[in-house]
Amino acid sequence: MTNYFVPTKGIGSWKDLLADWEKHWKPGKSAYELALCWEGVTNLPSCVDEVFKQSNLLLFEDVKTLYAFPEYKVSLPGGGASSQNDLYLLAKAQGELMTIMIEGKHSEPFGDKVGDWKGVNPSEGKRRRLEYLLCQLGLIEDDVLDKRYQLLHSTGSVIKEAKEVNAKNALLLVHSFSREGKLFEDYAAFVDLFKLEGRKDAVVGPALVGGVNLYFGWITSEPVGTNSKEYFYSLFKTDKARALAKQIDEYIYKKSPYHAEVEDYHDRCNNGVRTDCIGYISKKGSYKFATITSARKVCFVLHLGKRLHSETAKAMQREIDELLGYKYENSDPITLTPGEVYIRLGWVDKLELITRFIDKAYELRLEK
Repeated sequence: MTNYFVPTKGIGSWKDLLADWEKHWKPGKSAYELALCWEGVTNLPSCVDEVFKQSNLLLFEDVKTLYAFPEYKVSLPGGGASSQNDLYLLAKAQGELMTIMIEGKHSEPFGDKVGDWKGVNPSEGKRRRLEYLLCQLGLIEDDVLDKRYQLLHSTGSVIKEAKEVNAKNALLLVHSFSREGKLFEDYAAFVDLFKLEGRKDAVVGPALVGGVNLYFGWITSEPVGTNSKEYFYSLFKTDKARALAKQIDEYIYKKSPYHAEVEDYHDRCNNGVRTDCIGYISKKGSYKFATITSARKVCFVLHLGKRLHSETAKAMQREIDELLGYKYENSDPITLTPGEVYIRLGWVDKLELITRFIDKAYELRLEK
């Protein structure tokens, strides 16, 4: 494998690296949830940083990510497929390098048990690979046959990478998106091989393996799912549009002149379950004045009201189109709804260009 890497461009870059994205790239699936949680963070997701700092291990008090590589492949002896790890971090902790292999999990198992993977008559390649991993980790074959192969090769990968970069420390981290903590028993049984006790939302170790301090961690996060704000932000195709969607939400709820009067439309109308959008409504009224929606190829909509403000909406749409230098209607073959104004966030350079239109939509929507 040629080790050339390029920066990601949103979570879609992670999808492109999957062997079977149609199977694994769905809200609730670990590959999707991991990308959504890790993409774009400055250093570490808060859920990870918290567990690290609460571990009572000095090494994890200040972990700094140097480089992160999604779907990172590590070539192992024996031929065949490389060990593909969901996310590899080269980090620094207490002034020392540390390699971190992260496996995202929901309900899918950690692969076959080693005995099943090996089979009754293993190929020469499988024999070589198993011997290498056992030697690398200081384990005995009989002890691993009922353990999960993915945990074995991922741990072998993080130790191999540590030796490649002369890192003194390595961490195998399971990032679980299962509220029930599915698969934890398999993880704990594997960690036990190293005379350590696996615990949820904790880092344990070290075990000295081949001259490297090996740690294990399990972190649980709520799956973002299809109805969260983060999910709708992620649907925008560019970093700029995703950032702007978040800024709009923050402006409406925290910085607008009417921020104290705004509530979530779907919390009020659909028992807290969002459908295809994030909707904003005034506590004084009954209708949405703005929406971040997955409809119309993902866009931001202002609702002025069909009955009273259809002509005003047309005039506002023309003004916005002229301001942004694009005609919205050319990007959308679907008939526009009277009283609504549409904005492609990828065309907006900064929030300040559109705040007056948001404020006007709020004002007009309150008219009876």
